[in-house]
Amino acid sequence: MGFWILFLAACRSIAPATATFPAPARWISLTVSPTLVFPTPLVTRTPSPAPTATLQTYTVKQGDTWGAIVARFGVTSTDLQKANPGVNPNILQIGQVLIIPPKITGTGTVQPSPTPVDLHAEFPRCFYQAGGGKWCLVLIRNPGSDPVTEIFVRFSLYQSAADYPSAVREVALPVAVLPAGARTVAAAFFPPEEARDEILRVEIVSAIRTSEGPAILPITVLKETSKMLPAGMEVAVDYQIDSKAASPATRLDAVLTLLDVAGQPVGFRIVRSEGTLPPGQAQHLTISAFALSGQPAKYELILQARP
Repeated sequence: MGFWILFLAACRSIAPATATFPAPARWISLTVSPTLVFPTPLVTRTPSPAPTATLQTYTVKQGDTWGAIVARFGVTSTDLQKANPGVNPNILQIGQVLIIPPKITGTGTVQPSPTPVDLHAEFPRCFYQAGGGKWCLVLIRNPGSDPVTEIFVRFSLYQSAADYPSAVREVALPVAVLPAGARTVAAAFFPPEEARDEILRVEIVSAIRTSEGPAILPITVLKETSKMLPAGMEVAVDYQIDSKAASPATRLDAVLTLLDVAGQPVGFRIVRSEGTLPPGQAQHLTISAFALSGQPAKYELILQARP
């Protein structure tokens, strides 16, 4: 059994353009043809131990002041400034996203939340769509020395710091196994009636760290090409299941994540296909993704084959 992951990156600038991102669709397919899939919500999971603080952001709205934000979230001005070193407290801009540091309890400890310490949620971003809804994306990275599986991520929107969440999405990571040192995107869509709330919290609510995990077949990439689209990127890959694999692959997962010049996610596409992929036989996959906002400058592609 082996764990395999491929990262591919290309950098070019493209002209900005407006793109309509497809609505979320549940994957149901019995063919070898690639089928669009988004993470499946609310699947049974095993809780993880060792919680740490939850990442939380707030989007500045008209009338907000630094002091009002400090009071709303119950944090100190010093901690808020440390979390946002490039922000001038006296010059806040509407639409500016602030990182909210965790609260400190009376005993001097950080209030915990169920985020496994073995995984890291990078800075989340939300993108409003023409119809009024919004997509929220976050890159999940595994800095540990062991693979991690059964990863579920919770996106929560709040009207204020003291309220219960007004909307929650719980999604599975789009790959069966996140190997050591690897990262991939998690995404959630909120319709217009929920998207108006600006406070976003992202939690990794469960994961299983394991040296075993689901079997991932080794893949050899024979050829890879990419090209810029008017509002995104297309990647074509010729590959084969390693001829030494003991069994053919019956499922392929492909995750294409678009990144801006700062390395932040601006778009994604998830493709899964089912069928028999014999070892040593060349296969072809073309996958494209469109930016939710801005100009994609590079991409990361993950391919995983399972028996």
